[in-house]
Amino acid sequence: MQVEHLRDTWLMYQREHHCSIDRMLCWPQLRNGFLSAARQVVGNEDEGQILWSLVSLRKKKTLPRTER
Repeated sequence: MQVEHLRDTWLMYQREHHCSIDRMLCWPQLRNGFLSAARQVVGNEDEGQILWSLVSLRKKKTLPRTER
């Protein structure tokens, strides 16, 4: 999986929906929307793999902090 593409997809999704990763993970509607957008970029990856990769990017501090 190209994590750079996943990162870019998250940044665009986050700007559009004004949400944190935690909020997106907890709200099925936001999560499903993000997964749909991510799959267009990274292919038909497993949901768990996409979400873990995103959380890993956050833990490595390669994503900007959200205000919310």
